[in-house]
Amino acid sequence: MIILDRCAFVKGLLEGKMIKQEFLRLARQFPVAAAMKSNEDMQVALESDALLLFLLKGDAFQLAPFVLEAHQRGKGVVVHVDLVSGIGKDRAGIQYLHQIGIDAIITSRSQLVSAGRAEGLTTIQRLLLVDDSALDTGVRTIARAAPDIVEILPGIIFPEVAPTLQRLLPGPFIAGGFIRSAAEVARVQAAGGILSSSSTCTLWHRTPKE
Repeated sequence: MIILDRCAFVKGLLEGKMIKQEFLRLARQFPVAAAMKSNEDMQVALESDALLLFLLKGDAFQLAPFVLEAHQRGKGVVVHVDLVSGIGKDRAGIQYLHQIGIDAIITSRSQLVSAGRAEGLTTIQRLLLVDDSALDTGVRTIARAAPDIVEILPGIIFPEVAPTLQRLLPGPFIAGGFIRSAAEVARVQAAGGILSSSSTCTLWHRTPKE
């Protein structure tokens, strides 16, 4: 049954059909998303144990072959629409990402959350917590936008703010930023986070070196 489920899952990825539940399944299987910022990172991520690959910098026109190879390996590809160059920050840009097989988008913009939802993509909205007022404003914004998943930045503070966030928002939550050790990943999980996004490539493997 496990083999059949995996075959069906990979087939779904190849057809560009990763829904929220499949995203969450990948997060349960491996707790760190590879936060990629260069072509070198992309290659390392493909060969790693990470099952969710977050592209935070780069060129949209290099994406299609990367997405195909990632899907062949059973991995999901997530693009930060606000930061990757060559993507229109509008519905047309989201449609392009959908066409090349992107599984999910990250954005801070509520209108792009709506566009992603309309295209059937899993949507992740970022919440940057610099002070209490940012928390209040951000929670209201995210409650209105209703993304599938919320990413908390800096992720290192997630365990501290998790009780408040879980009271105010349905989640689920990802922690992103300044997560550099397996112990920090474990603390995020213990606080209820489904995933840690990290650019520390040693964490992209099951037996990271501290």
